[in-house]
Amino acid sequence: MLVQFYNVSKNYSSNIVALNNVSLKIDRGEFVFLMGASGAGKSTMIRMLIREVLPDEGQLFVNDRSLVRMRKRDVPALRRNIGIVFQDFKLLDNKTVYENIAFAMKVVGASSAHIRRRVPEVINLVGLQGREGALPDQLSGGEQQRVGIARALANQPLILIADEPTGNLDLDTASDIMELLYQINYLGTTVIMATHARELVRNAFRRVVMLENGMIVADLPNGESL
Repeated sequence: MLVQFYNVSKNYSSNIVALNNVSLKIDRGEFVFLMGASGAGKSTMIRMLIREVLPDEGQLFVNDRSLVRMRKRDVPALRRNIGIVFQDFKLLDNKTVYENIAFAMKVVGASSAHIRRRVPEVINLVGLQGREGALPDQLSGGEQQRVGIARALANQPLILIADEPTGNLDLDTASDIMELLYQINYLGTTVIMATHARELVRNAFRRVVMLENGMIVADLPNGESL
């Protein structure tokens, strides 16, 4: 089991309950949608997976390691195994496609030789051949998100977390990004995607975990009944 939440609760104040006794298991190689309205608990779960916040109660394991008991010095190693794709891309405006991806590898200590091998691989995977030298403002929204995905994959993470990755894209472009995420999952990476876009999820035939008021209210193996 790659991800395990056991009776996890988190309150941000006495009247804001982010998660309420959440238990969830995610296997290696799964593609899981986290769905729910704003404030349902999706972002808190994501922040817990990268150990940005800790539960008030319960236990959380990633790759058989307790994030609650994890020492601070071990957090960077955890985060190297998790790639994150953001809704607003978060690219470095003054760096090219190649440089944005290479930077994500440099900050974790990858060698220059490894960077030279790996960056072209992920650029090809996301379909940006020929755009290596472009700056973010020379790219469409869909291309910028592909750079974001390539950057998240650069260090070959066990888990790819996509936080509303299609929120700033039109439906056709969003569908293209979804196909890319499915391909990445097919190649073996576990994908956890937070979204409220039912139109993208309804026909995906992937597992859907529905959140409401900090609780899991449904866990649909193939997204049925959406």
